[in-house]
Amino acid sequence: MGIRLFRLGGDSAGYADAAWDYLQACKAAGDDELAGLGCLQGCLSLDQVRRDWLPRVINEAKGEHLPQGYVPALQFLALEPDDTLVGMIQLRLALNDYLLERGGNIGYSVRPDKRRRGYASRMLMDCLDKARQEGMTRVLLTCAQENGGSRRTILANGGKQEDTRYMADGVGIQRYWIEL
Repeated sequence: MGIRLFRLGGDSAGYADAAWDYLQACKAAGDDELAGLGCLQGCLSLDQVRRDWLPRVINEAKGEHLPQGYVPALQFLALEPDDTLVGMIQLRLALNDYLLERGGNIGYSVRPDKRRRGYASRMLMDCLDKARQEGMTRVLLTCAQENGGSRRTILANGGKQEDTRYMADGVGIQRYWIEL
């Protein structure tokens, strides 16, 4: 499987259309909560992706102008050789209280029509390399208790379960550490 992680930055404007299309495909499939998109999920138009999401992703990478509760993060697109966007993954360079309980250092998602083909595992493996390059020694990943696909992906990449924490709504969040 020939995918590569492309880090969004100043030269990323050409990927706004692909990101918008990705978001629409996920919404059409009924995905309510998507991991690894940063604030893209809140965008209501392609113009908003260009105007708000891309600049915010760049600022998050620099650790600048972060909204309350956000931490520095790197946003990656998982691209096939022909530049087809098959997934998105975000590496959060620090943990705050919310991320420690529920979100972790890495969040990812795969386009609905590309799932169950090994993309998530490859994306996570490549993102772990990026985390090492950033000087991180371990990362926290979380997934909903009923998300067997994500759990298998995390375990296949060396995840060791610490515990399951239950949110106020009764959802169990499994927490896994991966030593780098």
